[in-house]
Amino acid sequence: MNNTFNINRFGKLLAYDGRKYIRNFGITLAILCGLNLVLWLLTLIFGFTMPTLPRYGVIWIAMFLGIIMVPAKAFGDINLPREGVQYAILPVSNLEKYLSYLFFCLLTPIIIVFGSWAFDSLLTLLPLGGFEHYIRHFGFGSLMTDFFAELGEMAGEDMSGREIFDQTFMDFFGPSYSYAIILSLIFNIGLFMFGNLLFKTHKTGKTLAVTIGLSYILSMIMQVILLANGGALFLNPENVDIATIGTLTNRTLFASNILHTILTIGLYIGLFFKLKTQKY
Repeated sequence: MNNTFNINRFGKLLAYDGRKYIRNFGITLAILCGLNLVLWLLTLIFGFTMPTLPRYGVIWIAMFLGIIMVPAKAFGDINLPREGVQYAILPVSNLEKYLSYLFFCLLTPIIIVFGSWAFDSLLTLLPLGGFEHYIRHFGFGSLMTDFFAELGEMAGEDMSGREIFDQTFMDFFGPSYSYAIILSLIFNIGLFMFGNLLFKTHKTGKTLAVTIGLSYILSMIMQVILLANGGALFLNPENVDIATIGTLTNRTLFASNILHTILTIGLYIGLFFKLKTQKY
């Protein structure tokens, strides 16, 4: 049964883990979804309109906090001496345990994004505060266009953002950039899931320290990739135009995404074998 999958058995495990998820992480999840209440209260106290960009930023922060907290808070007992043994003897396969663990940790940032957006939209409907516009876009370019348009409304000028974020610049934030952001989120979710299995105490703090170290190493690799793709052109910036920068950025992102994809696949394979061979 170690590596088999049965849909009925898996459904029961999801229900079991779901109850534990709500019991251990439900209140924290609700708080994270409601963080924009702080910004809304500030508009009441100081009487100003809050643009969508800071509200979006708070949602992003809430999502990141959820990613780093959920493995330890909802599943922090699965490698402990006593509680971990109870988890180990559950009548389900290692594959089913892995998929359930994966499901709830990957679901958390999705719940926070949509939950935060729904709560933010509810606050926008209220007549008292300074949320005058819904958060209509989550893509970087469209979000910035909305932000400049809102600044223009407050200043009584036309600052729609189209002149600032022209098509060439927007190309920097196309599919490769979006893929890089999503991949980075999935990679970080896997890191904190792995850290939850690796460490028995101070799980989140230790994993965060490892993540910072890995980020530094990856940034060094990124610099090498950038130079290999023509980054030396910036030594003579007078010869570099916006099209050259766009081409260099896209080539670097493409190479970086390939490396990041390989690391992410390796991480999740390692996560499965770590869960499968967990010692108590």
